[in-house]
Amino acid sequence: MTRRFRALILGLALATLAGAASARDYIVVGSTDPAIARGQAYDGGAKVSLAPGRTLTLMHASGDLVRLKGVAGGVLLPRRQTNQAEAERLAVLKMIVSTDQGAPGAARPMRTRAGVCPTPEAITTLDAVVQVHQGGCATEAAEALDAWIAKHPPTDL
Repeated sequence: MTRRFRALILGLALATLAGAASARDYIVVGSTDPAIARGQAYDGGAKVSLAPGRTLTLMHASGDLVRLKGVAGGVLLPRRQTNQAEAERLAVLKMIVSTDQGAPGAARPMRTRAGVCPTPEAITTLDAVVQVHQGGCATEAAEALDAWIAKHPPTDL
């Protein structure tokens, strides 16, 4: 019994470390640099090669938006703490922004709960966007996320 309990605790500790190691702090939601794709993930404190005159808009796991302006030698992303719930939400948001919903065959068909999806206008929070996406309404979630981003101007750093 004690041996099983120890194995369980060790397994949970390793799973937590693995999840934290794979988590990223930011995703790209907009970029004027063609080399930086929407949906790309970065760690806080990472150096990003962003040429002068280019801009990069990032979403933190908390939902905060930041815009960085390129400089010679690249830009350094701010360091921020992320908890596990935010990291999981950011992983779903990354899937949403990295898929071009308008491209034919880009989005996999998803099964909806009861076959009914809410209108994008009714989805007003990031948590609701994630829930709608997980419920099978990928297109509506993507439209709601784009609307949410448009309503929340980024902080210039």
